[in-house]
Formats: sequence, C-alpha cells, structure tokens
Amino acid sequence: MVESDTIVLLILSFSALLIIISAIHRYARHFIIPGVTIMMFLGAISALLPAAVGTDFEDIYDILEERLSDLILLVIIPILIFESGRKLRLGEIKKEALPIGFFAIIGVIITIFIIGLGISISFDIPFIHALLFGTILAATDPVAVGAIFKKFPIPHRLNLILEGESLFNDATGVISFNVVSAIVFSGVIFSLAETSVSFLWSMLGAIGLGIVIGWLGGIILNKWNADEHVDFTFSIALAIGGYVVGEHFLHVSGVVTTLFTAMLLLVKHKEIIRETRTLFNKYWDYTGFITNSFLFFLIGIPLLNLEPSLFSTYGLLIFIAPFIIMMASRAIVVCGGSKLLSFFRVTIPLKWRNILTLGGLRGGISVALVLSIPFGYEFKELFVAMIIPLIAINLILNPVLLNRYLSKSKSI
Repeated sequence: MVESDTIVLLILSFSALLIIISAIHRYARHFIIPGVTIMMFLGAISALLPAAVGTDFEDIYDILEERLSDLILLVIIPILIFESGRKLRLGEIKKEALPIGFFAIIGVIITIFIIGLGISISFDIPFIHALLFGTILAATDPVAVGAIFKKFPIPHRLNLILEGESLFNDATGVISFNVVSAIVFSGVIFSLAETSVSFLWSMLGAIGLGIVIGWLGGIILNKWNADEHVDFTFSIALAIGGYVVGEHFLHVSGVVTTLFTAMLLLVKHKEIIRETRTLFNKYWDYTGFITNSFLFFLIGIPLLNLEPSLFSTYGLLIFIAPFIIMMASRAIVVCGGSKLLSFFRVTIPLKWRNILTLGGLRGGISVALVLSIPFGYEFKELFVAMIIPLIAINLILNPVLLNRYLSKSKSI
C-alpha cells in the first residue's frame, strides 16, 4: 500500500515532469538531437530518486520496472500506432506494398540472422541465444522512426516506405521473438510450416480484425453524430481495446490491428464535419506528443539499474559491437533489398538508401521485448545491458548523421 505522503510526492513529481516536457518541447525543437532522446536520459536520471529522497519512491519504481514492458506494449504503443495510422491512406500503402513488404518481412528475417551471428561471435554465446537477441533488435520502431523523421523534410514516398516498414515489421519481429523464445525456454522444435501459418495468421488476422473494428466503429460514430470529444474518446478505446484483443485473445499482431483500425475508422466515419475532424486531429496530435514523451522517459529508467559487472567484463565491446552489428545488418538489408527490388521495377535511389539505413531506429518495442524475458535467464542482464545503451546511441548519433547528410544533399 502506497502511503499518502508518497502519493503527494508522486503527484508533485508528475507535475514537474509535465513542466520539463513543456520546456523541452519549447527549447529543443530546433536541436539536432530530438527532444525524446533528452526525455530518455531524464528517465535514467530519475532512477536515482529513490536513493536521493529515501524509500518513498522505491516501491513505485520497483512496480514500474516490473510492469514496464506491459505498460509500453499494452497502453503506450497502441495509442502511438493509432496516432500514426490515422495519417496513412490505404491507397498510398498499396502503391508501396512491394518495398514495404520486403523490408518488413524478408528484411527482418535477414536482420535477425545477421545480428544473431554477429552477437554470437562477439560475445561467445550460443547461436540460438544470440538469435533471440536478434529478434529483439530486428524490427525498427514506428514510434522512434516517427519522432525522428518529423524533424527532417524528406520526399513523401520515402517517408511512406520508412513509416510503412516500421509499422508492419512489428509482426515479423514479434512472431520471430515468440518462436525463438519457445525454442530457448520450452525446448520446442522449430517447424517452418507452423511458423509460416502463425505468421500468416498474425498478419492477415490482424488486418481483418482491424478492418472490422474500424468499420464498425465508423458506423457507430456516424449513427451517434457525436462531437469531437466523443469521437476522440471512442477512438482511444478502439486503439487500446483492439490491440489487446488482437494480441492476447486472437494472437495476431496488435500493431497491425491498431493500424488498420485507425485507417478504416476515418474512412468509414464520413459524417464527421470539417471542424470536428480538425479538433479530433488536434487532440490526437497532442496525445501523440505527450505519450511519446512518457514512452522515452520510461525507456530511460532501466539505464542506471544495469549490473556494473557486465561493463567491467565486456568493457567498450558492450557499447560498440551491438551498434556496429545492427547498422551493418541494416545497410546489408537496405542495399541488397534495393538491388533485388530493382528487378521488379521498384527504384530506390542511392540517397534514399542512405536515409533508410540511418533511419533504421530502435526504441520502445525492443525495450519492452527484452524486459519481457523471464527472470533468471542467463543472458537477460547482458541483453538489457546491450539494448538500452544501443538505443541511446542510436537516438543520438543517427539524427546527427541524418542532419549532416541531409544538409549536404542538395536534393533528395
């Protein structure tokens, strides 16, 4: 039971965090490094609070760390996916279905094996365990990608490929994580047939579920002829509820479910008047901003709770090797995939390939997956120690390189 003094302290801390978010949004908008990266480091600093102010925060931080993966995957991610999905159009997705599909499916599988091989060699761990790390790191994060690329003016088609890939490759990454987890923790024998069926069900089932939820939701809102408050509240319920139903009851991709829910809801809900639609979008813009800030703040919390012995054992290797392996795998997939896609008359210019490579960002989904690994697993601490610094480096270095590259490129 949390005492009243602790609750008061927590509320004051929450108020202070909102002020900090406001200040960062105000003053960091022109920084090369995005505000969400600053929020991540503030999350790490906040982990010092229990030691600084006594035991009041210890229980809260213990509960938060224990349930962090659920909070990220079940609440924050669906809200942010819906916020991104409402801007996409099915017609645009269909035009770029080939490159999006390649990078989101085949590209993720290739990435898993490259990262697995590199980590296995670098840290001398069994290949199947290194593959598990590969599944955690394979999929680009739609939230991180969306947050970074709002700062850079790039062609609409390229932005669509980047966001489309990051929104759809979640299914491939999570299914791969579940398959390898079953092999590692349960001794299940890998079956290509069962895995293929599971993947098809996860994708096609999620698309079908999202279409049904969005379509029915649009019909209901049309009948209600409601204002923007009802539209917004109802859409939040569909975003989170659809995600949970998909992931935990039907075992399909929650991200894809929420994505298609968002697109179909706005397609079907045609009765929404222009003024109401404008306010509805403003509400979702704000929700995306504040939820995104909280996400990256939460990502930072595990940073200062890592085992120091891991860093003394592996030294700089723990910071350098995963990042180099991840970027190399991304470059191989983007360059090789672009060459392959050219045979199907899909052109991805060289400058676009460089941006796609630098835009392969990781974020909250990787953190949630690594934290969901059972306690007592022999490599969990090592994986956490690699993932968190890697994301920090990824979100600092890549925006700087992107800014430099885009500044020097006369045309994209």
